[in-house]
Amino acid sequence: MHEIMAAALDQAVSEIGRIQTAARKRRHRAAPLAMIVLRTPKGWTCPKQIDGKRTEDYWRSHQVPMGEMHEKPEHVKLLERWMKSYKPQELFDASGKLEPELAALAPAGEKRMGANPHGNGGLLLKDLRLPDFKSYASR
Repeated sequence: MHEIMAAALDQAVSEIGRIQTAARKRRHRAAPLAMIVLRTPKGWTCPKQIDGKRTEDYWRSHQVPMGEMHEKPEHVKLLERWMKSYKPQELFDASGKLEPELAALAPAGEKRMGANPHGNGGLLLKDLRLPDFKSYASR
């Protein structure tokens, strides 16, 4: 899947570059829109079945597919195997801290989502225009 996603991203970046070049030559003011839609199975990467019941790409994957941990120790082992499939040893150091080269990938300063005035919960707030609630009170 990683190769397929990488190929899709390469294709999208090439197409965006082509659109940008064409737009600049024609001096278009409106920016074209581009989007990548990634459709994956629900619960992708989770165990395909748990206790003989389908989980991946099924409603059960977003429930508690491995409940009853205290009653079913095999669920603990299943969960451990699943979590280890993400190779946390490649992501975190021995103390559990995110590897510096991965932490460096996160945006800084104004590029952080929390710095966006639309998402930070404060810079663009406006009072709601509401009718006078007193006119709705029963007398």
